[in-house]
Amino acid sequence: MLSTGFAHAAGRICTSADTLMFGQQSVGSSTHAHIVVSNCGDRAWGFTDVGVHAATSAAYRVESACATGMTLAPNDTCAIDVYFEPQAPGQASGAVWLHNTTSTPDQLITFYGRAVDLQAGTATLEFTPAIANFGTREVGTESEALVVTLTNRGSSSLVPSALVLNGIDPYDFRGASSPADCGIGRAIAPGGACTLSLYFAPREAGRRQATLVVDAPQLAALAFLTLVGDALPRRPAAPTIDVTEFHNARDGQYFITGDAGEIALLDGGKLGPDWSRTGTSFKAWPKDASAIGALPVCRFFGTPGIGPNSHFYTAYAHECGIVRNDSHWMEEGVTFRARLPVGGVCDAGDVTVSRLFSAGATTTASRHRYVVDAATADAMQAQGFVLEGPVFCAPR
Repeated sequence: MLSTGFAHAAGRICTSADTLMFGQQSVGSSTHAHIVVSNCGDRAWGFTDVGVHAATSAAYRVESACATGMTLAPNDTCAIDVYFEPQAPGQASGAVWLHNTTSTPDQLITFYGRAVDLQAGTATLEFTPAIANFGTREVGTESEALVVTLTNRGSSSLVPSALVLNGIDPYDFRGASSPADCGIGRAIAPGGACTLSLYFAPREAGRRQATLVVDAPQLAALAFLTLVGDALPRRPAAPTIDVTEFHNARDGQYFITGDAGEIALLDGGKLGPDWSRTGTSFKAWPKDASAIGALPVCRFFGTPGIGPNSHFYTAYAHECGIVRNDSHWMEEGVTFRARLPVGGVCDAGDVTVSRLFSAGATTTASRHRYVVDAATADAMQAQGFVLEGPVFCAPR
């Protein structure tokens, strides 16, 4: 059996250019580009709307022989002339819409240019570091600030007119500056410098990259800083447990535990009638949850008769070793796990657990307490406790 193909007539819109790049032009100059729009199909079609895009810079003047309602027969053409006539330095962009009745009705012609004045080239921008490398970060978490210094190596003041993040993955990075730092319109004196704080918060796993673009009338060309980071897949959420705090009204002890059996005994009065919940708790990882990278929190109790009548907790291995070899303490094992603070600071996604100490009149009377909020820490210090600082980090 023979098959027969049928060709269908169709109107097509063609343009001699989809994008116009005017490059760098002096303020006050006029540069012209000519675009030919044609019907490159075999059926007539018409313009439903020909108009300059609303976001087009005032630096552009458009003269169009293509007009709303005009019909182009096959091989017919019309022309659009775009003039770049900047009156102020800086980047400038624009576009013309060519809505039509073809199968691709939304046609956009874009144009870009940069205006410079006689000061162009009198300043040179240097970035320190030369590449903003954020290292490795887990998807969904944000890095600490990476501070970049912008130094003017030129002979005249540099006044930024644009600070823009673009490139491959611009939304994985962000910038921030204080009123005293780099900003649009804030001059950088010759030999002077300012800073920008940049952050990396990856949205997807893999290599992520963006570009910081800085423009200023005094720069001969745009200045670029590459931002890079590697993103790891988000770790699956590990199960957590509640660590509950109890207080002994008779002897002033504070006790925390994540062991459900101990909590039940204390709630039931099986370990004495003087224990009650303080209402304070925080989350932790179970003692066998080694896969999430948290460390075991060692628990000790003062040796009866010679040690403190109090419990001591630490996630630091060296501290565990010191207390383990101290005859004033007895090790009771591990009831939960936590992460360690880095430089005394926990990750933004964790809760900081701080330790307080009261020496007491005797060694036996000394006490420790572990708190998660500043108000409680302040209240304990008012009672004579000493704040020893963050000792472990718990999940939210």
